[in-house]
Amino acid sequence: MKQFFLPIGLILATIIGFFLPAVGVLFSDNNGLRIVVFIIFLISGYQTGSGGLSVNKKLPAIFLIAAGISLLFAPLLGLGISMILKLPLHMAMGLIIMGTVPPTISSGVVITEVAKGNGALALFLTISLNLLGIFSMPFVLDLCFKAAGPVNIDQNALLLKMLFFVLLPFIIGKMIRKLSKKNQVSGVWSYVNSSCVILIVYASIAASKNAFTGLTVKDGLLVFIGTTSVHCLLLAISAQAGKILKLSERDNRALIFVTSQKTLPLALAVLASLQFDTGNAIIICLVFHFLQLFIDSFLASMMRQKSIVRTV
Repeated sequence: MKQFFLPIGLILATIIGFFLPAVGVLFSDNNGLRIVVFIIFLISGYQTGSGGLSVNKKLPAIFLIAAGISLLFAPLLGLGISMILKLPLHMAMGLIIMGTVPPTISSGVVITEVAKGNGALALFLTISLNLLGIFSMPFVLDLCFKAAGPVNIDQNALLLKMLFFVLLPFIIGKMIRKLSKKNQVSGVWSYVNSSCVILIVYASIAASKNAFTGLTVKDGLLVFIGTTSVHCLLLAISAQAGKILKLSERDNRALIFVTSQKTLPLALAVLASLQFDTGNAIIICLVFHFLQLFIDSFLASMMRQKSIVRTV
């Protein structure tokens, strides 16, 4: 049930956003998106525990490689693919945003553990890259947007919004978790967090309904090719980086899944923070999210089966 809640919710949010947009438009026009983004990262901070990571001499190198791939190379890859495919500006913006945001808060860790990878390393990379990404994202995003077309963003304003709506609630959530002295939190919070993401998608689609109606079959094909290309290339590059570093199989799997995945809530937060029409950029974000979960879940299952067979 848990693994299907968000995907099914996103599909329903998309459908309802098309046919019953009034509530979503009202919600979007009254700062509802920003409030929900704050709640998402408050809960994310509360849910994020501290894994038992054993420090080894390769950890700094792993972190630097992961940061380089996830926060610097991925945005350039998104920009490059959008140029090769000649994506319309709004779609290019969506692909660049997904390339720029840090890794997923939870699914990268979960999929790493499914693949019999190092869950503690995955958690460390997830937290550290998300914290670093908040500061790097506005500046990298601005550079890539300028290269993609006549788009300018206020870097300092976006950074302040990311600090207030992402970092601050995340820290507050972590503090609440620490003060409560809970080793485990209720699974209900995962549903609350997913519900908030679903609400953002509904409101965003409702507010951008007109941008969706002009999509063609060609546009849909370009979206699929663009998102799949970026994610699969990130998987391949991360895997090769692990080989160059001569990582153990478990550590390599953590590097592969964390650095190749991108967080949907933060991408939606960026879209909500931009002071201009982002059109159908949200389509890229949603498709990227679905495809990365599908592809990585399939890969993780194969890796898990391979590990089980080897131990028998």
